[in-house]
Parts: sequence; C-alpha cells; structure tokens
Amino acid sequence: MDLITGMRVFISIADNGSLAKAGRELDLSPSVVSKNISALEDRLGARLLNRTTRSVSLTEVGFAYLDRARRIVGDVDEAEAAVSSATNAPRGHLRITAPATFSYRHVAPHLPLFSERYPDIEIDMIISDEYVDLIENNIDLAIRIAVMKDSSLIARKLAQNPRTLFASPSYIEKHGKPKHPDEILKHNLITFRQGSPYNDWHFMVDGKMKLIHAKGKLQLNHGDAILRSAINGGGLAMLSRFVVGRHLISGSLVSILDEYVQEDVPIYAVYPSGKHLSPKVRAFLDFLIEIYGPVPYWDEKGDHNSEAAKRSVI
Repeated sequence: MDLITGMRVFISIADNGSLAKAGRELDLSPSVVSKNISALEDRLGARLLNRTTRSVSLTEVGFAYLDRARRIVGDVDEAEAAVSSATNAPRGHLRITAPATFSYRHVAPHLPLFSERYPDIEIDMIISDEYVDLIENNIDLAIRIAVMKDSSLIARKLAQNPRTLFASPSYIEKHGKPKHPDEILKHNLITFRQGSPYNDWHFMVDGKMKLIHAKGKLQLNHGDAILRSAINGGGLAMLSRFVVGRHLISGSLVSILDEYVQEDVPIYAVYPSGKHLSPKVRAFLDFLIEIYGPVPYWDEKGDHNSEAAKRSVI
C-alpha cells in the first residue's frame, strides 16, 4: 500500500463521513477505498474507523491520527507543488466559483489578464450567491466571503472585508449625519429584504457589542440595488467595502460612524483538502494574491490608480 494514498483516503472519509463519497472525491472505486483503509489500519495495528452499513465514524485513535495525517499530506502536497510549478507549465480545465457581486467587480475583470499569462488554462466559472458544494460540482477553487468552519476545505485569506455604514452627501445635507448608533433607527434605512443576516448591524459602544436589527423603508435583494439607492439619496445603508470603496474615495458616498462599526468577514480562496494543489490552481491562487495585494485597491488605503483598480468594475 502507498502510505500517502492511504492517508488521503482516510482524510477524505473523515471529511465526507462516507466511503462512497470519498471514492467519488478521489476517483477511486469502493473496493479500492476499502482496501486502502484496511491496509492502513493493518500497518498501524489499530482501528481508525467504526463502520456499519449506514455510517462511518472515527475511533479515538482515528481522531488522534487525523490531525497528523493532514499535516503530513499537506507537507507532501506543498513539496510536490513547488517542484511541479517549477517544471510544468500550468494547463488544463480550471473550474472556479465566486459570489455574484464580488465576481462582477473583482474577479471577472481580471480573467483576460490571467488567460493572457496562462493560455493553456481553460476557465469555467460559476457565478452564484448560493452555496456551491466543491466536491459534488468538481470545483477546483472557490472564493468565499464567510467565517470558515468547514474543516474539509483549505482556506487562504485574500483580503479583509470590512462593512461600511454610508449615505450620500445629498441625504446627509437634508437629514443630518448620525453621531451615535442609537440615532440610526431615526433615519431612512436601505436594507436587504426581511430575514437577511446582513440586516444585523454590529457596533462597539462603550466596550460592548451593540446589535441593531435594521429594517429599511427600502428593502432590496441585491447589493448593487442598495448601492444605487443610497447614491441617489435614499438613506443609510451598510455594504462591504469592496462594493462601496470607489464611491467613498470619489466622495459620492460618505462613511458614517466608522469608530463604532464592527463588521468584518474576510474574503477567502478555498479548495478541498483531499485534492493535490495542481499547478493550474496554484497559478490562479497566486494571481489573486498578486492582484489584490496586502491592501486591496478597493480599500481607501489601497492603490486606486493601479492597473487592477482600472480594470475593476465598480
């Protein structure tokens, strides 16, 4: 038995909770998956999995072995990727996914440059605000704007993602500018539709977190609609900096209560932990890191005159 393959199979079973799903993820038949696990357990002289006809769970030894196996396989993958990247030109079919608003502004505009650099990579991109399962949809890399909790995915932070409370100068001239979070509900608000988690606005007041459940006179189901309504004087709104950054820089929008706002859900690139990081995925990941930089161009402190900023759609 190849020890590393056995570890990969074990990790995939632990992540997916199923021998069948592990087989699909790794493109192995059920019998090969079972043989690899049996051989690994024989080699270790210990049972790693409790198996029944309906479920698979880790034994106590399995839990202890899992963390070490992840580290070992991760080190092997990094070593192979380093050699592969140096000797093999990235090529093949690259399947990626990202949320709509971020895709339109900060992914799609840069894809022509990526294709120019890597002409042998064919890009297939799914733009969706719905959760896309990476394994079931054979996704190589996803961009996620969320707190990462899925241990079956490897996450690389691309950028911080502060949210900003803002309004147009015309609205502020007519209605004034709130000086404290307690004054927010006295204003016209533009929010997502009722029930959206994005309508929970968090503020730090006197060292304690204050939550305001925002309900707008205008309730819309898309960030761009909220943005346009705010620019035209509709009221106060809160969106991610990657949406409103250019407008804050130009002065068509004004940020409000920055000293109180406590909203930041980072932007990550994620890929399945059971997959070898191929040269094509490594190339795209490195490309995104290069484009966004340590301080992204959409941030007020970023380089607004960079080529990436000029390409982006705001």
